Amino acid sequence: MRLISFLILTAESLVRVVEAAGNSANGRQPIIIDTDLFSDVDDVGALAIANLLHNCGLADLRGIVLNTPSHYGPLAASVPFRPINNDAFFDSVDYLYGEYASKVAYHWPRKLDSAFSTPTPLELYRTILSSADDKSIHIISVGFLTNLANLLKSEADHISHLSGLELAARKVSELVIMGGEYPSGWEYNFGGVDPESTAYVVRHWPKSVNITYSGSELGGNIFSGQNLVQRSPPDSPVLSAYQWYVGRGSTTRPSWDPITTLYGILGLDFLSKLGIRPMLEYANTSGYNNVTATDGSNAWVNDTAVTNQHYLRLAGGISNHSMAALLDEFFTHDPSSRSCCQYEILSENAKDILFAEI
Repeated sequence: MRLISFLILTAESLVRVVEAAGNSANGRQPIIIDTDLFSDVDDVGALAIANLLHNCGLADLRGIVLNTPSHYGPLAASVPFRPINNDAFFDSVDYLYGEYASKVAYHWPRKLDSAFSTPTPLELYRTILSSADDKSIHIISVGFLTNLANLLKSEADHISHLSGLELAARKVSELVIMGGEYPSGWEYNFGGVDPESTAYVVRHWPKSVNITYSGSELGGNIFSGQNLVQRSPPDSPVLSAYQWYVGRGSTTRPSWDPITTLYGILGLDFLSKLGIRPMLEYANTSGYNNVTATDGSNAWVNDTAVTNQHYLRLAGGISNHSMAALLDEFFTHDPSSRSCCQYEILSENAKDILFAEI
C-alpha cells in the first residue's frame, strides 16, 4: 500500500475536503496540484514529492486536478479533465517516449475505478477553495492553464456565493506555475495546447495574490531520476513510470515539475523545513510576465510598481547536480516514513554532494 499511496491519495481526500479545511494552522501547507500527468513523466516525480511531504507533515494535499483529457491520467492519479477519452499517449514529435499512465493505472491497485465518477476540475477547485482558510492555499500548476482560466471565469453557484476570481483572491496565498522561459522565450505548457488560457490566467490573476514562475530554463537543465534503478524498490510505481516513459535503459529526465512542486510546498525556506541550505531564490525583485495569446510566448517586463510576481533560479552556490541529487532523495524515499521532514531524509551520498557546495 505504501508504494501506491501517491497514486490514490486524492481519491481518498475527495471525501474529506471540507473536514480538512482550516487545517493549515498545524504547519502543513495546503496545496492543489494542477497537472498534465500523461504526456511527460516528471509529473510522477512531482506527485511523489507532494505525497512524501504530505505524509511527513509539511504539505496538506487537498486535491489533484488533471488538465489532459485521457481516461488513464485520472486513474493513475486523481481527478479528470472534461471531456475525457480513452486515448493513450503517443509521441508524434520525437517518436521516442512510451505510454506510461495507462500502464501505471493497470498494474497497481487503485481506489478509483472510473474517471467518470470524479468531480469536474471546476467543481473540485470551487469546493476546495470555498472551504479553505483565507489566504491559505498554494495552487501548483505543472501543465496547461485551461482549468485555472475556467476557474477565474466561473460565476457564483451552489458551491459558493463567490465568483472564481473572488475565490482566488480570498483563498489563495500563492499561484506557482511551471511555464514560460525567462526572461523571455517560448515553452510548451504556455503555448503548446491552450495559449489563450495561458494569457487569460496571467493577465487576470488577482494582483493581491503572489505568482511565482518556474521556467523551462531552470528545470530543463537539471536531470533527476538517474539513481532510481539502484535505489528504488523493484515494485516502485515511480521507478516503473520513469522506465516506461524514458525507455532505452534510462530513467533520467529534466526536472521541471518536481522543482516547481518542491517550491510550491517549501517556498524558499529549505533550512527550517528540510534542514539544508536554501536551494532556490528569486531572479527578480519586481516586474511582471507578459504572454502573447496567439502562441503563448512570454517576456518579463521590468516594472518597479509590480512586486507580486517572481521567477525562480538556483540559489547562489547551488549546482544543477546538487538539486538533482535532492530530487532523487524524494523519488526513492520510503513514502510511509515519518522521518522525512529534516536532514535525515538525505542519504550520505546526497549530504556529501549538497554540503560540499556550501
